[in-house]
Amino acid sequence: MLVCPACAGSRIRTGPASGATGRRITACRDCGVHFWADHEAAERLEAIEIQSELTAEGYSDWVDIKREQAGPEAWRDAIGWIRGALPPTDGAPVIYDVGAGDGHFLSLARDEGGFAVTGNEIAKGAVELAKARYDVDLDLGVLEDLGHVEDVDAATLWCVLAHVPDGDQLLREVHTMLRPGGVLFLQTPHWTAADGAANGVKTLTGGRFSKVPDRRIAQHHWILHTRRSITAQLERLGFTDVVAEPKLRYTLTSRAYFASMNPPQWTIGPASWLLDKAVASRLAPRIVLDVRARKA
Repeated sequence: MLVCPACAGSRIRTGPASGATGRRITACRDCGVHFWADHEAAERLEAIEIQSELTAEGYSDWVDIKREQAGPEAWRDAIGWIRGALPPTDGAPVIYDVGAGDGHFLSLARDEGGFAVTGNEIAKGAVELAKARYDVDLDLGVLEDLGHVEDVDAATLWCVLAHVPDGDQLLREVHTMLRPGGVLFLQTPHWTAADGAANGVKTLTGGRFSKVPDRRIAQHHWILHTRRSITAQLERLGFTDVVAEPKLRYTLTSRAYFASMNPPQWTIGPASWLLDKAVASRLAPRIVLDVRARKA
């Protein structure tokens, strides 16, 4: 029987198939999480395989389409919270960034926050890029194969949880690697009221109008959490002091975001301009959650 991947409840329902992709969105009536139940479908696994084979050049191209302000501003907020949440120590506390990308966040944590830094990536190209760009050393491989046990003070996950096949397994590994009293900061995609409206249109039209749901729950993000769902999952796995806050952060540039939906080319420019204006005015949907938690 299918159960909720967040709260482990059984009160779930699955909506109609998308007319474009055939993808169905499943929702939990208890915690509100929405997810692609068949997230280990061939197209999902192929996307993960492609990511793991990226070269340093390919990974650099991916980093270059990210929205500039969505990174350092959020990173400095997280670094400040982690500093305040950890007790004073004689040496530099250790941050481990899971899915560390090109290492930019870790370089800020080291150079501005005074942390000892490390992390991991599944793409060899990303490990090479982090060393070349920021002199950050990363582990190559998935966390379960790296053997970390109570050897870090803080762990961070920047939009990683929605990408992995098994969120519970990843979070258990993070819990294991943290020292007692260590802290977790993660960012993950958020199911918003706008998503609910778009999914409602998809349902009412029998899957004919599905571009937004298809973009939001897809190969790159198989699960969108609510505040209730991510809190339930973390508490179920042994974390305490969980706080989840919706944030207005668009990690891709507007042009890249709309282009990923494959709309008519002439619509990308005007739509990107409107989204940029909405983000600048703080009126756009808060599409990510910042989540803080602690290991008891």
